[in-house]
Amino acid sequence: MSGHNKLLIKLHNLAYLYPHVPNPVIKDINNNINAGEFIAVIGANGSGKSTLARLIAGLLIPSSGCVVINGMDTRLSANREEIRRYVGLVMQNPDNQLVAAVVEEDVAFGPENLCLPSEEVRSRVEDALNAVGLSRMRERPPHMLSGGEKQRLAIAGLLALRPSCLILDEPTSMLDPVGRQEVIRVLHQLADAGTAVVMITHHMDEAAGADRVWVLGKGSLLADAEPEVIFGQVDLLHELGLTLPGTSDLTCRLAERGVELPSDLVTMEGMVDYLCRVLKQMD
Repeated sequence: MSGHNKLLIKLHNLAYLYPHVPNPVIKDINNNINAGEFIAVIGANGSGKSTLARLIAGLLIPSSGCVVINGMDTRLSANREEIRRYVGLVMQNPDNQLVAAVVEEDVAFGPENLCLPSEEVRSRVEDALNAVGLSRMRERPPHMLSGGEKQRLAIAGLLALRPSCLILDEPTSMLDPVGRQEVIRVLHQLADAGTAVVMITHHMDEAAGADRVWVLGKGSLLADAEPEVIFGQVDLLHELGLTLPGTSDLTCRLAERGVELPSDLVTMEGMVDYLCRVLKQMD
C-alpha cells in the first residue's frame, strides 16, 4: 500500500434508485477512500458497479445518503465545479473522451477550460504526458493510437486537471493484454505518487494487484478487504458467479492434489517469489 491515509472521499449510507425501477441499484454503502489507495471494485453484471462509479465521481446524485469529496457534498450544486477538479472518471471506451485532433491538444483541453495561464497549461500537459508515457506521441492524431495508448491518453486528459482521485469504469475491457498491462502500470504509478485510484474491473488478476478489493452484490457492499482475504473467500465469489485470479485458481487446484501453498498468494509475482524462496532453501 502507498502509505497515504488522508481521507479523500466518504460514502455514507449511500443509495441510488433509478426512476421507474422498483428496487435501488445501490443501497446502504458506507466506506472511505484515502489518498494514494488503489481500490478494485468487482461484482457480477448488474451489481451496481457503474452506478457506484458515477456516484463517487459526482455525476449522479444519491437518492439517499451522501458522497463527500474533500469535505464537499456532491448533492450541493455549488460544489459541482470544484468536485470535477478533485475526481476524474475514465470510461470504458476511450474514444468517447478524446476531443482534439492531436494528442497534445487533447490533454490541454481540460486545463484550458479552467482558464489557466498558458505556461501552467504547458507544464500540466508535459507532466500528464510523461506520467502516461506518451511524450513522444504528442504530435500524433489520437485515431492513430492503439487501444492501450488511447486509454492512457484519456487518463492523461484527466491528470492534466490534477485530480486527487481517478475513478475508472472497466478501463481495460476493450484492450489486448499488452494494452491492459500498459494502463494498469500507469495506474499503480499514480497511486504510488498519491492519487487515489478506484477501478471497476471484471479481470480478477487486475483486482489481485490492488490495495483493497470491494465486492458488490445486488447493490450492497458484501466485502472490503485486501486481495488475499477476498480471494480466499472462494464460496462467496462462486456464489456471485465471479472467478478467481489465475494464481489463486492454481493454488486451489494444487491444494486439491495435496500440494499445499500459502493461501495468500494472489498475484503471479507473489507466486514466483514464494517458489524462488522454496527452491533456494532446497539447494
